[in-house]
Amino acid sequence: MFMDIPAIINYLDFVNIEAVDMQTPERNPKEADYVAPLYELTDRVPGNNVDGLVKVWLGANTPPSKIVVTIPTHGRGWKMNADSGITGVPPLTADGTGPAGPQLQQEGYYTWGETCAMLPNPSNTALKGAQAPLRKVGDPTKRFGSYAFRLPDADGENGLWVSYEDPDSAGNKAAYVKAKGLGGIGINDLSYDDFRGTCAGEKFPILRAAKYRL
Repeated sequence: MFMDIPAIINYLDFVNIEAVDMQTPERNPKEADYVAPLYELTDRVPGNNVDGLVKVWLGANTPPSKIVVTIPTHGRGWKMNADSGITGVPPLTADGTGPAGPQLQQEGYYTWGETCAMLPNPSNTALKGAQAPLRKVGDPTKRFGSYAFRLPDADGENGLWVSYEDPDSAGNKAAYVKAKGLGGIGINDLSYDDFRGTCAGEKFPILRAAKYRL
């Protein structure tokens, strides 16, 4: 943390902790990993998670009520190849940034709606190639977040691994904020939530899930 927190904290109304994009395919094109974990993972940089950053500010005597934790609504994607293995468990070897989605048109960067559309649903279960659904892996520990992946085909193409925020992980982060007595949450970016309700029939599901756990 490259700032003197005790020297500035009395001049701040609140602090937004942007605990997002700890790993990205732009910075780490050859290794895919969780992008916004709640807690520290084994053999990772200790502070690259929500809890680690919150502890830095609390350890510098920041009043908990001044700390606001930002919850993302996007996912990050990497290409999988033959060296990525078959389990999908991160961290794993990757081959650069994933393809662009239909909404943002940005390689390796997906709204929740774009990510949700890639997960198994009645409209994509029979699709093949680059349109085949990803295999979803949830987070029963409520510590790290969800990811989904599609193994490369016989030609070594169309492999994709995505770490993303979903309503469950957003709710877990909101519950963490409440348990710690922190100031609240922020959503980044509200327009990347499923504002049309096309995924599960409910508009703004990430925002709603977080709100319900506060």
